[in-house]
Amino acid sequence: MIAIIGGGPAGIALAGALDRLGVAYDLFETHRLGATWRAAPPDLRVLSPWWTNVLSAREALRGDPFRKPQAGEYLAHLLRMADRLRGNLRESCKVEALNKDANGACWLDTQQGRFGPYSAAVLATGYFFAPLRPSPAPISDDSIQMLHASQISDYSQLEPFRVGPGPVVIVGRRVTAGQLLLELDKRGIACALSLRSPIEYRRHGRIAELRETAYFFWEELQARLRPGLKRPSYPVMDGGRTRELIDNAQVTLWPMIERIENGEVVFDDGRRLHASAVVLATGYHAMLDLLPASIPQDVFGTPLNRAFEVENFDNVFLLGFDNLYDHRSRYLRGIRFDAVRLARILASRATAA
Repeated sequence: MIAIIGGGPAGIALAGALDRLGVAYDLFETHRLGATWRAAPPDLRVLSPWWTNVLSAREALRGDPFRKPQAGEYLAHLLRMADRLRGNLRESCKVEALNKDANGACWLDTQQGRFGPYSAAVLATGYFFAPLRPSPAPISDDSIQMLHASQISDYSQLEPFRVGPGPVVIVGRRVTAGQLLLELDKRGIACALSLRSPIEYRRHGRIAELRETAYFFWEELQARLRPGLKRPSYPVMDGGRTRELIDNAQVTLWPMIERIENGEVVFDDGRRLHASAVVLATGYHAMLDLLPASIPQDVFGTPLNRAFEVENFDNVFLLGFDNLYDHRSRYLRGIRFDAVRLARILASRATAA
């Protein structure tokens, strides 16, 4: 019996792969299945084509395979996949501790009691519920609302900022910052960007779209030719309208925030700005609180591991973390392949036992 901790794309993909191999499992989810996608604004758009992100080949043929789906559509896909699962699905069951006994078996302490023993436990806990904040964090007297992008579950939450004393200051330079900028612009809400380093943009236009489509086919081929290729991979800000707003100074650029006081944002260079709110689009870090703090991490922030198994913590595996198997492992388009790889490892161990 396997314990899967996390009911997002990684956990659901692994559960489906284990079903196909006849391996029993319990899946634990703190909230509801697909919680990350339930919490995202439903019209948030995925940056890569539908066919690269779905968890089954059959689903890839639902509609245009090259479209970039919105979060609501992808959530519906996840729930369809979850409906097919045959294991024990334990929603609203937060895992509070992961322990191992003298025989190496895994036990889970949860809000609903203790579960086990399991021959292996898989952390598929992802990133979304562990928002990353600037370091050092701005000092604030709470005179301006400051929130993380993960707290925005519907873009209508931005509407109250329309009547504020100044722009919404977005902290960040990657894809989430760009998406927020566009949503504010749609609503006629002024915004500014606070940056630590220059912005990189995705290419925009018809030729860029064709190149991007070709890239995903090339990436599939490259994964076969160079298995296990690891490299930094971060989605950059979209070009097009986003870049136009910045280049035309409709969105002003500022340095990093030092502090918030008396209704003003004070920047590193001493300048001040009256603002309606500060939104941190500063990304996320891996949710690894169930692992011992002593376990070292690699340059990508992923615990050291061999074939998904955490080093010096036998029978505990990882799925859905940055550069775990290759540079796609953190993303939807890589998770589905890693889930199959890991399921085969777990099935072979179960057979050997």
